Amino acid sequence: MPGYGFGYGYGAVGHARRAPLGAGQGGTPTPTPSPGSSLPLTASIVAHYDSAAIPAQADNSALAAWPDSSPTGADAVQADGAKQPKYRTGGLGDQPYVEWAGSSAYLNVASEALRAVLDGKTYTMLAVVEKLSGADNASVFGAGSGGSAPWLWAGAANIGWSATNNNGCVMPHGQGSGYVSFGVVSRAGYPDVAAASGLTRNVYRGTIYNSSNGPVSTTGGSNMNMGASAGGGAFPFKGRIYRIVIWDRALTPAELLQAEVYFNAVYGQTHPAVTHGRFLHLDGDSRSVGVGASTADATQRLPYKVAAGLGFPLGAYGLYGVGSATAAELLAKGGEIDGMAQALAALDPAIRHRLIYEEFFNARTLAIGDAMTSGTLAYQTARYVAERRAGLPAGAKIMGQSPIDHADQNLPSASGWAGYMRENWAALGFDGLADLWASALGGDAACPNSAPFAPWADGVHLNADGQTMQAGVIAAACTALAGW
Repeated sequence: MPGYGFGYGYGAVGHARRAPLGAGQGGTPTPTPSPGSSLPLTASIVAHYDSAAIPAQADNSALAAWPDSSPTGADAVQADGAKQPKYRTGGLGDQPYVEWAGSSAYLNVASEALRAVLDGKTYTMLAVVEKLSGADNASVFGAGSGGSAPWLWAGAANIGWSATNNNGCVMPHGQGSGYVSFGVVSRAGYPDVAAASGLTRNVYRGTIYNSSNGPVSTTGGSNMNMGASAGGGAFPFKGRIYRIVIWDRALTPAELLQAEVYFNAVYGQTHPAVTHGRFLHLDGDSRSVGVGASTADATQRLPYKVAAGLGFPLGAYGLYGVGSATAAELLAKGGEIDGMAQALAALDPAIRHRLIYEEFFNARTLAIGDAMTSGTLAYQTARYVAERRAGLPAGAKIMGQSPIDHADQNLPSASGWAGYMRENWAALGFDGLADLWASALGGDAACPNSAPFAPWADGVHLNADGQTMQAGVIAAACTALAGW
């Protein structure tokens, strides 16, 4: 595994061997680590269920308690022997794991301190699981038993998040011979984008694959359970759980990657970006996020469609777009992309970076201007590209997009920005242009911008079929770009 530098000793089979949770991993601050040498922000961990920290017991024996290794002490327990999962040994990386058979087994967490974190709506929850064979909605960890109750779930085919804010969260995990790591990042507020009341991001293998404005829902006072919903055995999980970690912080993309690379080391895996050799960064507003395909199915949204069209597997692309973001706000928060790119470069400097960017609609009060005139859309766009060019590793390719159809009554006009981009994309700093305006998605500047004028879902955002068309234009432009 190139570029890891973990500082672990390796056994004969090449898997990292790690002692149970020790100093610096349950709430004690640690120095800034090299990629993967520890979990990030250990002082902010408020729950840590690590199978290696379970006191040793016989293989395939019933597990009555899974201790929380964080200072919170939110142990997961089950007094009823008929509802206890199994403690197993000899898993990935020679680590133990806890096995659920898809029955009524579950562990209960009664910590009010942990509930307060979840109800505060700002946290990160990550899980490492394996051998998934249950149904969708099979609860790994969470609260409640249905409706808006928040819990991470993993089934034989998909991963997801059960809560009110779950559009685009269901993703096929493509489980192979290794583990599936996934989770959610919630922020009760998101000052980086003024119009966003909060933010929910769905995570797979340390990368963000989906984003929704607004934070996750609260526990509603329901019990917290592991392995089934808090209704007491409903939505039973079937598979193996190695680890669940909860921070009282919204981890950044680079911090999410650090956690994932740590999991790679412990469980003997390789990150998808290392295997693929390339990583795709996606940034923009709600039309880049995929709003308009109003479904929980992430495969109906633009990020997945673009990545799939360009051959980037899940885990080898990341979404940073936020609904309602303006060009100025995307410029201001662009450092999170740079941080992720530099973390990937530290993981493996051979990874090649690609970025696809778009923002027009939320900048409609600006004049088009030019790349040298401050306060104009062209100037903000050129600055965004220049800063990403400086922050991404050498050799990165950046693709721009012209707007989709939109009435010209606002500034800047859609037709005017489309024409400017067509003539000046290189001066703006892009390596190429996906000219959506020249496709069936644009061109007359007279769209009534209201349903049911397909392919619009609501007059602003494209429906799933429209997003398929958009992804096709983007993929074709990228594929035609030399060196892509």
